Amino acid sequence: MEQYKSRWGECPQTVEEHINMIMGRYVETKDVFRCFTPKIGIFPYEACLENILKSKDWNQLNNFIYQENCVRSFASLMNGDSRYWSFLEMLEALAVGNIKAFEMLLPDEIETVTDIFPLYRPATNMLIGLWRKDSGVLEYAVPRAKKFADGKRPQWERATAACLLALHEKNPKEAGMQLEMICKTAMRADFDSAYKMLFVPAHGLYQLADYLWDAELFQQLPMPNHKIFSKEYAVWRNTHKVQPALFAEYPEPMINTILTNPELEMTERV
Repeated sequence: MEQYKSRWGECPQTVEEHINMIMGRYVETKDVFRCFTPKIGIFPYEACLENILKSKDWNQLNNFIYQENCVRSFASLMNGDSRYWSFLEMLEALAVGNIKAFEMLLPDEIETVTDIFPLYRPATNMLIGLWRKDSGVLEYAVPRAKKFADGKRPQWERATAACLLALHEKNPKEAGMQLEMICKTAMRADFDSAYKMLFVPAHGLYQLADYLWDAELFQQLPMPNHKIFSKEYAVWRNTHKVQPALFAEYPEPMINTILTNPELEMTERV
């Protein structure tokens, strides 16, 4: 296949290989969903993130994370698992401005879920209540999030619950402390190396505050002083009207359309 070019010039070889692989799958299956399963590692995010961070091209970085988020969110939406499993994808969608995917992933109401990663239940319930401004959900979610934050789970999990509580309480000082704690303790957690270069979920929580609070209150929220939180990217994100686009489009337009508009594929399969 002819070498693919991105809008910024020649793609890194790993991205080119990814595009060729996806195009090969599409030629074989004519099915966008089957092109992207299994979801983990299908887009060469970890292999390229460091160089993109070093470039300090924040629009390029945002689009790169957006493409990874589109791929992961699409697989999550299509595979039938509880949306609660997609908590980190929800935060990453907020980080890059992928509000369509975020709202599709976020459950409409509290669900009874079992066999779930412990953080995801109280944290997702808090997200539902905060984003949908549902006092009934928050009445249920807040005491359970407090209990979780005071429990014995790893620190980054407890700090995530505590940060969501601080956002609910409109307490920027506490939210900032918990964001920094998330970054510090995520380094000790069992995450892949990409998260230890840039912890995108922390950026998602930071952006959530911007969505929920007025400008005056948001300006009081301190950014984490930690290497896995990019202050320069966060400043860029909050001083530009972000319209994320795929970092590298696929030669087949249908793939690009479905990735950025997953509801089309979901409607087709109903």
